Amino acid sequence: MRIRPLSALVVAVMLVAGVAGAQARSTRVPGRHLSVRDGRIVDEGGRAVLLRGVNVNQLGDYFQSNPAVPSTLPFSRGDLEQIAALGLNSVRLIVHWSLLEPQPGVRDTAYLDRVRQAVQWAHELGLYVVLDMHQDAWGKYIASARDESCQAPLSHNPGWDGAPEWATLTDGLSRCRLSLREASPAAAQAWTSFWVDRDGIQQHLVDTWAWLAGAFKRDATVVGYDLLNEPNPGWTIGATDVTLLGEYHRRALEGIRAAEQGGLTKIVFFEPAATWSAVSAGVPRPFTTDTQIVFGPHIYTGSITADKAVTGQETVPLRFGFEQAQREATVYGTTFWVGEWGPFSDAAGDGDYATRFAALEDEFQVGSAFWQWKQACGDPHGVSYPEGSVPSASGNLVRVRCGDPSAPAGVVEGLVERNARVLSRPYLRAFPGTATFTSDPAARRLVASGTAPTGSAPVEAWVPGDARPALAATGLTALSRRHVPGGWLVRATPSAAAWTLTATAR
Repeated sequence: MRIRPLSALVVAVMLVAGVAGAQARSTRVPGRHLSVRDGRIVDEGGRAVLLRGVNVNQLGDYFQSNPAVPSTLPFSRGDLEQIAALGLNSVRLIVHWSLLEPQPGVRDTAYLDRVRQAVQWAHELGLYVVLDMHQDAWGKYIASARDESCQAPLSHNPGWDGAPEWATLTDGLSRCRLSLREASPAAAQAWTSFWVDRDGIQQHLVDTWAWLAGAFKRDATVVGYDLLNEPNPGWTIGATDVTLLGEYHRRALEGIRAAEQGGLTKIVFFEPAATWSAVSAGVPRPFTTDTQIVFGPHIYTGSITADKAVTGQETVPLRFGFEQAQREATVYGTTFWVGEWGPFSDAAGDGDYATRFAALEDEFQVGSAFWQWKQACGDPHGVSYPEGSVPSASGNLVRVRCGDPSAPAGVVEGLVERNARVLSRPYLRAFPGTATFTSDPAARRLVASGTAPTGSAPVEAWVPGDARPALAATGLTALSRRHVPGGWLVRATPSAAAWTLTATAR
């Protein structure tokens, strides 16, 4: 997940929604390879495709502060069914280096099979997948020992997720932290060891990426690869932004491209340093001439950024995060995709934060992945350390009740409606030519217009709800509504140079 300039955060969990049978679900298979063209993510018909989804961490390997409380919840096809029933078309699937390569040069094929199964389910349900090499504060093996002496202002540091133990090179430095989870000498040393490729550990991760990309090189369901979640500078602040992070991106990208030979060329999503999430600044300069790349920042402006931490107010407007992301993406001649976002801290009580974010997402015509789908009661974001006490509840998408001895990972209580309604709002999933649109989550109404050559590939929109949506259109033919679990897929073919579409859930 993201860097946190604020104190402990509680993040998203289980969604429970009714879904229909497998026959209806199986009609939504994407089946088309996505690529980057003219600064947009497009399908094989040249339509712009907006990837809207959530982060899924249930195949992850997180530190367990309390031995009695699991740090992840079980994963099943039902999770993806519920995601699809929100009208979302993608997931950012978290995988961990610690599970992919538990020993140097040893790949865990059983874990790969679990990832394959998730991708297969996603394929059956019409969901695309971005595989994300996730980490927080380097890894689970950076935790301070329970009996380690942490003198004020330092405090005990729980482990998090990411790197295997054999790649955690700390030279015995203190694992106590200064407020932030990343601010420990041990974490800084581990990151620095990675940036200088000490003992070849960076090369190991590059090789792991090549192995993973080779496994999915013929599967169009996997849109692409997020190279490293929120990388930290370690002791190399400044040098990381300018050169070292870009060098890792280049090496990982080249490893992936070599592994893809004979298959599909996938999109590579690259992130700025973790500090970008706090201040929306700092990214390495162009590191490749490869055209199949997308900038993947995490926009938490107004939620957990530095201005909120210092002043308690959103002094930097949410729009700034989008504008800065667009500027950075333009440097690379590409678009951006928001790998994480969500209302936390004061923003969690701001009833319109998600709505304001959604409006900007539509205006800038980009996709995103909400943080996150499920968070167990034992997730390190919520469990105290070293005491091991759990929160009373967890999640900003689905509320999970904690503390039930019969269900230590948590008991699902239901959706956080204000966030779920925004995620399930109507939107253009794919469109030819150019388009603009707005979506009102409260009224559940989509208003769109565009231009495209006559006979172009169809416009496709999502509209939530069980009742047939009300449609009004000009310049479109073959207008159809198809009911799927959770809502409707609306399709229409441009029949004039300009078209309009209004779709309202009923």
